[in-house]
Amino acid sequence: MNWMVTSSIHGGTQYAPATRERYTAAVASLRNQAKEMKGAGFFWSVVHDQLRKDRAGAAFCPALAGSGGDGEPGHVSMPYARLLEQCVTHARECATLAGDLEQVADLIVRAHSLYDEAETKAETKLRKAAQIMTTVLPSVGWNTLGMLSLYGFVSGSIKDGKLNPVRALDATSKMDEELLASLAGRITNNRIAHILGGTQVAGAAERIAKYTSKFKNAMQGNKLTVREVQSTSQVAGASHSVASSMENLRRLAEERLGKITLNSGLSYATIAVQRYRRSDGTTGWLILIPGTDGQDDSPFGWEQNLELMSSNANRRRNADSFRMVEEAMRQAGIGKDEPVALVGHSQGGIVAAALASDLKDSYAIDHVVTAGSPVANHPIPPKTWVTSIEIEDELVASLDGGRNPSTEQWLTVRGKVTQTTGVTPPTVNADGSCTPGQNTGSVESNYAGALVADAPKTKEISHWLKYHQAAYRNATDLGSPAVDAHERHFQQIIDGELIDTRYYEGRMSHD
Repeated sequence: MNWMVTSSIHGGTQYAPATRERYTAAVASLRNQAKEMKGAGFFWSVVHDQLRKDRAGAAFCPALAGSGGDGEPGHVSMPYARLLEQCVTHARECATLAGDLEQVADLIVRAHSLYDEAETKAETKLRKAAQIMTTVLPSVGWNTLGMLSLYGFVSGSIKDGKLNPVRALDATSKMDEELLASLAGRITNNRIAHILGGTQVAGAAERIAKYTSKFKNAMQGNKLTVREVQSTSQVAGASHSVASSMENLRRLAEERLGKITLNSGLSYATIAVQRYRRSDGTTGWLILIPGTDGQDDSPFGWEQNLELMSSNANRRRNADSFRMVEEAMRQAGIGKDEPVALVGHSQGGIVAAALASDLKDSYAIDHVVTAGSPVANHPIPPKTWVTSIEIEDELVASLDGGRNPSTEQWLTVRGKVTQTTGVTPPTVNADGSCTPGQNTGSVESNYAGALVADAPKTKEISHWLKYHQAAYRNATDLGSPAVDAHERHFQQIIDGELIDTRYYEGRMSHD
């Protein structure tokens, strides 16, 4: 039993109505053909059953029973065994072809986001209903959440064969954003605003951060020291795509957390800044920003998340993790007009979104990639392209209380984690390298979802970066024009030779 992520694509390239109609017509045609093939398969099953009845009813006729009589005048044996076998074969082939046609139709729908608008409208109605319920009758909403969590925990634990608290998230993922928006409305004393179309999460984060930032400064201090550190082994190699950048980010993040051993000597609160000489001779930059590590003197602590999600730009800029990356950019010598791409996981993605929002006049931040980051409320300028990757039940990406904007410049890949059998997943080796998995080569195994590398047999928190990597891999396998356009835009920033990779470490202390 392995874990697979199936992706849906929202935003990105927008189609003209005529183009969308052609794709929709092709999908309808494929599904009609699938329906006809199912009917043909049913027909062959009926023929099979009828032949069996004929054979059973002709017990006293050797010729009809296919048991002899070739030498007798006027008698011909019926090859019942061969006919029955052919009927079964035809029924099975028709069913297989019908399944493949339906799968291709589904792939076209997902790759081109054909029903995204209709699905969004349906989801919006459901979310509004949930928001109204949690606002008008909060006890009912929270009791419902509790019952769903209990159901997910019990049913999931039975599947895993052991108690697994992570399973509580399975049944609540559809309501996470609505409940968080409702809770934020109560914190800001504006319970109706989010129902009418706005979200109060950023305002609630600001209210809470006023106090948590003071507590954090008292505990950690507010003096930030950023210094360049050396790696004794290669951690982040050359990146040429979103996927390879995420793999380098995973290696950096897991090395500092001790999940893999690369013997680099790098510690927590470390980011990577890469400089590329592009094909036209200009310079491009790529910055890899891992997530929260929670160390006592780390600028990537838990409290900084609230500051980064605040509605107050000054609060965001004063967050320690924001200040650390900004200082590393200054020390690395990034020019004002040199294109920059930021790739961040969890808090790292929130930092990237905040930098793009609040340093738009200081740096040319052209592309931001976030994985598992609640960034829907950040005022990222239209000039910056955003590729967001989120997992349905990871919870963290839902902490913004709303869905990301759906525009040509803002693309969101949403992944759903399911279990699958009969396929070997990729494996992350001790040195951080990845051995690709094996599959059957069928349409379903290649495109229905991407396997998660090095996943346990039982359900775990899907916030680990490897789940976002699988989601993006499935999105690229679909051949989506929207994903391809974002991929090309990202690659243009680092199109060329990697000149150097520099690592910067941050520490907090009292003055």
